[in-house]
Amino acid sequence: MNKIDSVFYQKGELSPDFELEMREIRNQADALYQGYGKYDLHYHSFWEIDYVISGEGVNIFAGNVYTFEPGDIYIIKPYQYHNAYTTSDIMMLCIQVNLDSVVKSILPENLFSIGDGNFENLIRSSFPHYEKIKAPLERIRLEWEKRQPMWQTVARLSVADLFINLSRYCGKEGENNIQVAEHAGIRRALEFINSNYTKPIRLDEVAGKAIMNKNYFCAVFKKHVGCTFYSYVNNLRLKLACTLLRMTDQSVKEISINSGFSDISTFNKAFKKAFGITPTVYRTEMYGKPKQSSISKSSQ
Repeated sequence: MNKIDSVFYQKGELSPDFELEMREIRNQADALYQGYGKYDLHYHSFWEIDYVISGEGVNIFAGNVYTFEPGDIYIIKPYQYHNAYTTSDIMMLCIQVNLDSVVKSILPENLFSIGDGNFENLIRSSFPHYEKIKAPLERIRLEWEKRQPMWQTVARLSVADLFINLSRYCGKEGENNIQVAEHAGIRRALEFINSNYTKPIRLDEVAGKAIMNKNYFCAVFKKHVGCTFYSYVNNLRLKLACTLLRMTDQSVKEISINSGFSDISTFNKAFKKAFGITPTVYRTEMYGKPKQSSISKSSQ
């Protein structure tokens, strides 16, 4: 498979009337978003669950490449770069859901976290509690297809069941999770940052989203997120830079700009401080030269 051509933010929101969408992916044309290049990574503000029923391919997200296995369930969190690439005809359900509405209507307000979250990314059929995760997905699929009376309510309840089981059986221990509903102002600030960090972002601008002055915002942000505002933005930019270094042949200068850094010098200093090596060494010594690298079925 060829290198990644671009990384872009998928604009648009789910319907405010029903915060869940489902589509069936049967081939590469269904999987790719047209108009952004042949091979793309994209990200969006809602959750996505990919359920592989049959076929071969790879799913790329969270900086990893996963080879499809029938029964795979991929949990793709808000703002994670991802896309699926098929090597044969497949059958995969792609469920996108805005948990804001589901949380408000059904689930406890403090169950979910924004950003990396606390769930495993990949759940395979060998997982001990696999059937508890699979069952609500099958129920969502059935309700979506049959659309019997009250089907939307049943689908919402199934989404709730899915994420409750994820929280119970697929949680990662010891992670510092940012509670979505814990502070509305910080939540608005995070949503703004996650959508705009590749552009110049001013502290007073983000504090305004939280309806706070700068000093108070910095204190509240660190309390709820566990790091400073500047560290959070810097980490997002570095994560994107690592993805671009691994999966594109863009120059280091282009990557520094596309990741949101003001100049290549600032990027190089931040990268070396975080990882102990320069971006060029990261690319050539750890992952090989970009033009030689590819995404293969054996990569995992």
